[in-house]
Amino acid sequence: MGSKNIFFSYLYMFLLLAFSGNPFFSPTDDYFSKFTLTVVVGILALRHYAYFDFKSGRLFYITQGFIIFIFCLQHITLGFVSITGIFGFMLKITFGYLVIRYLSVNFRLIYFNLIFFICAISLIGYLWNIFLGDIPALYIIKNSAEYSDNSGRNILVFHQLVDGSRNSGMFWEPGAFAGYINLSFLFFIGQIRRLINFKKIQCFIIFLALVTTYSTTGYLVLFSILGYTLYKEFYRSHGFLVVPLFMVLLSAGIFIYNESPFLKEKVQLQYNLAIEREKDEFAPDRISALFFDTQYILKHPLTGNGLHSKTRYADHPWLIGQTLGHGNGFSNFLASMGVLVFVGYSFLIIKYNSSSPWFFLAGVVVILQGEPLMNFPLFLSLPFIFIYEKYNSRFSYLS
Repeated sequence: MGSKNIFFSYLYMFLLLAFSGNPFFSPTDDYFSKFTLTVVVGILALRHYAYFDFKSGRLFYITQGFIIFIFCLQHITLGFVSITGIFGFMLKITFGYLVIRYLSVNFRLIYFNLIFFICAISLIGYLWNIFLGDIPALYIIKNSAEYSDNSGRNILVFHQLVDGSRNSGMFWEPGAFAGYINLSFLFFIGQIRRLINFKKIQCFIIFLALVTTYSTTGYLVLFSILGYTLYKEFYRSHGFLVVPLFMVLLSAGIFIYNESPFLKEKVQLQYNLAIEREKDEFAPDRISALFFDTQYILKHPLTGNGLHSKTRYADHPWLIGQTLGHGNGFSNFLASMGVLVFVGYSFLIIKYNSSSPWFFLAGVVVILQGEPLMNFPLFLSLPFIFIYEKYNSRFSYLS
């Protein structure tokens, strides 16, 4: 790969990540951000028009056609769909598709390398916050939502949320950062041992960054990856060591869960608050959001309630038009787009991911329990990564 291609590869990946949760590139309901995304996708589409050849891109067209079909069903069922919402949703998928097609067999490794860079920068920013206070931000972000103070200071590659006591990396909050970090490991499920052998320092830096997020979901996914790796990669060759190592890992996980206030206490508090809330009360924490969304999932289970708040929160008109910090990305997606879309999404991952597809999908679902990552291009377009690896047989991890 020439230097020019390397530059564009990392530029494309950075833009995909930036529009998937960096507060500068993807603030909520920001028209400039939407315009910028449209321009970027337009430029990529013109530069890589060959990717729209029907033969090589047929699964892209099938996916988009299926999404249009679901939106048509929503219009029949709900009586209204947002045209701009449809355009934005399909634009995000197109963005992910174009980047994935360009990077092709190099996607996972470039993603891992870029996450390492973001993690390294984040640790510098995190230590700055601890010992020197606020970073000298390029701009200040203020969110006046009543449920929390989401003020932050941003320098594009690092975002300090509030006082910086938790590491957000370049994303809007620590849980989102933890989700993207765990995705870098999930991409190499089945070859974590080899990844560590090739990328010892990078893995250590990424691990440290994940630790500093203090993310409940992030820790849960990480421990699941470690446990699965022990079974998948060590059981046959070192079976006599796996059981005691697994017991040590499990004991450490239980101890950390019980002793860390952001794990057991946080989960228990959120659960207690969720069951005490009024039936129609919305709250952004993951358990309350799950309880709230259940009524909408049951209302329109197959096609969902649409993307526009007019139909998405039709039974709670006082929420229409408000900016809601939704804490459960999985239930939110099911309530918005329905079970059929997620079944199709899952089918593509399971069919085309040749390395532990069920565990990968389970990892994605757990990550989504904490963050609305399906609102962004990367998670929406994950199946294309495996589709175009399968079509390109020269793919080799860490080659």
